Amino acid sequence: MQYPDWLMKAKESKKLLQWIQDPVHSFKMFHGRLLLKCQEEDCIVFYAVDSKEKDCLQLKEPKLCGVLYLPDYFLYEVDTAFYEAVGIPADFIFPTRENLKKEVEGRVTHLVKNLIDTKWDKLLLKYQNQRDSLFPNINRTQVQETSKRYLKAKIKPEELFYSPKFSFAKMQVEYTDVMFLYCLNHHEKAVQMIADKWLKESLWEISQKRIYLGCVREEMEELQKKAA
Repeated sequence: MQYPDWLMKAKESKKLLQWIQDPVHSFKMFHGRLLLKCQEEDCIVFYAVDSKEKDCLQLKEPKLCGVLYLPDYFLYEVDTAFYEAVGIPADFIFPTRENLKKEVEGRVTHLVKNLIDTKWDKLLLKYQNQRDSLFPNINRTQVQETSKRYLKAKIKPEELFYSPKFSFAKMQVEYTDVMFLYCLNHHEKAVQMIADKWLKESLWEISQKRIYLGCVREEMEELQKKAA
């Protein structure tokens, strides 16, 4: 296996690699800094530990200082403690859990948009038990006023489509350490699971906005025809 540059250029690369390849949860001292590693499926989670707390049962609040994804030795959420302990050059920048969170949100959004475009009727059947109606209360006057406002803003009818965007915050789902590791270990399954939850809880909202904008788009086209 060809190891990444960050590992090859780390001052303690050999010692770290040997430790990583040992599957047992354990402590190891690096440059006077005590680290603890725990393996969670394909991830190794590193913690910076007070040197007096070598007994796992006595640990108070070990500080997360890095997460290694074993299939490609990609590092996430790297803290200064890990940089200093294993001697990683400061010019190496690693993605954070927030970076992965945004990536997952983007992939969930893309998946759901694709399903809406290609399997809308099946989605309506699968997720028909919603907490609100799939159909909005259409106010004719509101549709007309909205259509006029969009046309005045130089928005074309063919450009007007509802495009839902997923976010953990909007869904009021906390992106916990457990979720972070699950998304690393099970990329595709995590995206599918989150998309399913979003559709179960919010297809009614997506449907209402999609139908409403469809009505606005048709009204805009009618107004354009009358003005021609």
